[in-house]
Amino acid sequence: MPSDTSAQPNDLRPEKGIFWPALILIFAISIPMVLWPAQAEKFIGGVYGAFSMKFGSAYMWFTVGLCLVCVFFAFSRFGDVKLGEPDEKPQYSLKSWVAMIFCSGVAGACMFWAIVEPLWDVISLPQNAPAMSTEAFDWSLAYLLLHWGPNAWCTYFVAALPIAYLFHIRRKPVLRISAASEIVLGKQTNGIIGRACDVFFILGLLFCTAVTMCVSLPTVVAALNRVFGVTPGFGVELIVLLVSACIAGWSVWSGLDKGIKVLSDINVVIALAMVAFGAVCGPTAELFDIFTNAIGKMLGNYMNMTFWISPFANNSFPRDWTIFYALFWAGYGPFMGLFIARISRGRTIREVIVWGMLGCIAGGYLIHGVFGSYTLWLQYNAVNHVEGKLALDAVAILKESGGPAAMMAVLDTLPMGKFVMCVYCVFSTIFLATSVDSGCYVVASVATRRLGVNDDPARWHRSFWAFAQALLAVGLLAIGGLNVAKQFGNFSGALMALPVLLLTLSWLRIVRYEKGYLLRHYMKPLPADSFDKWTGPQQSKNVIEQSEPQPNH
Repeated sequence: MPSDTSAQPNDLRPEKGIFWPALILIFAISIPMVLWPAQAEKFIGGVYGAFSMKFGSAYMWFTVGLCLVCVFFAFSRFGDVKLGEPDEKPQYSLKSWVAMIFCSGVAGACMFWAIVEPLWDVISLPQNAPAMSTEAFDWSLAYLLLHWGPNAWCTYFVAALPIAYLFHIRRKPVLRISAASEIVLGKQTNGIIGRACDVFFILGLLFCTAVTMCVSLPTVVAALNRVFGVTPGFGVELIVLLVSACIAGWSVWSGLDKGIKVLSDINVVIALAMVAFGAVCGPTAELFDIFTNAIGKMLGNYMNMTFWISPFANNSFPRDWTIFYALFWAGYGPFMGLFIARISRGRTIREVIVWGMLGCIAGGYLIHGVFGSYTLWLQYNAVNHVEGKLALDAVAILKESGGPAAMMAVLDTLPMGKFVMCVYCVFSTIFLATSVDSGCYVVASVATRRLGVNDDPARWHRSFWAFAQALLAVGLLAIGGLNVAKQFGNFSGALMALPVLLLTLSWLRIVRYEKGYLLRHYMKPLPADSFDKWTGPQQSKNVIEQSEPQPNH
């Protein structure tokens, strides 16, 4: 049987070697951004430029490689391996499980990008298509679906596999990147390299969540301005940030079942209601046509769109969007891997990958398919002066007043537009709180000394990180601007790609050395001789010996 350390006493105190370095670095980064925003913006832009220019292509290869890993483990014999005891039932219903992953992984940014990205795409020369041309409109939504499709979610589920294996099967009483990478790091798991990986992870996660805050908060403020006449400003953004931090603090204080799960279920209902309202009240048939065309365009050109880097033309589209998304999703990868692993006890590897991917992609595509298509429909009618149809030059608003203003202008064209914007405020604030609270839960788990399978980190510890996260967001808000937020997200994604690679290598090594044990004990019974056929008699003996309880290091 696997090494079971769950019987050892848990220790919910912070791990000082992780907690204090992470906290000190947060202050060291946040305070200069508030005091010297111009210099901070220049530094962040310089770092991102170096990464995107030198390593952008490598990140795209890495992304496609992770997609192939997901396909293999979903449809191979390893897909039957259960993360827990063979007869164990899932801890959460499929609906709640998918909702928790989706809400934690996309936050309010999903709705924002559904409207704003297509507007940028039609003027940013996708595949060198002339700005505002019919060809640019065709590529626009297709690229949005590519950026929020398998390329996005594959990172999450690959990162979850080694963590879930060690937590639910090997019963290691920690949820850390270093612990999940023990098979690669060896003695350094609890040494300087392991601690550095965990601190690195905490910083990268908080950076990415801060970017999400800086995308979501201005849109809420823009909605308040359009509906209630609230004057936009840094102070209003701070108030909205404080509200979100308080909701996140309460949610993470309440734990998974009473906090994060409840918020996720509520927000999925609100999201589906908004999608249904937009589909019914908008030009339903035309929206479906635009979405169908984009799906076909994306599927037919998947490899071309993913690997188009434009090396011979001065076109920044791949760097500004495709590489940006690859880095941004990589930034969330280890966090979501830890979170998915924590809530996936009782599910098979196939269920985690297939239902997780299908559920999350479907959720994103519903939002993008309705609101992305509606935005392009309005813009196309304005550009081509289509008579008798509603039109809005949202691109002009985007250039003049920014993405949040363009988004609110699009929503305002719907029936009961002001009410829709109010619903969006609730929707976005809860979405943001869900992302923050799940992130803080994971950060607290990483910074806890010993955490059992059925235990949560200390309440004060979980809530503390919600307000530390808000401090980092304040620093980024002080710099301001969507472009800076994107650069900051890319910077954190570039950092977090290394832990993702480490987790991927760890999972492949786990499968290599322990595949016999997994196939024998954690899936449906096999014929008596199939174990030796798969691994060889000597390897079978080695695997069984390795499966005996091992001392903790």
